Amino acid sequence: MIIRDDTILIDFRLVFKAIREEKGNWEKVEKELRAYLDSVKD
Repeated sequence: MIIRDDTILIDFRLVFKAIREEKGNWEKVEKELRAYLDSVKD
């Protein structure tokens, strides 16, 4: 994972793994990733 300003570069395999772990709830995964980005930006 690489974090720069307002961008997180993440291996797509990790994203799909997170979606599978959440039983296909991609909206939850997206919300969690956005929250993570917001937490590292500040």
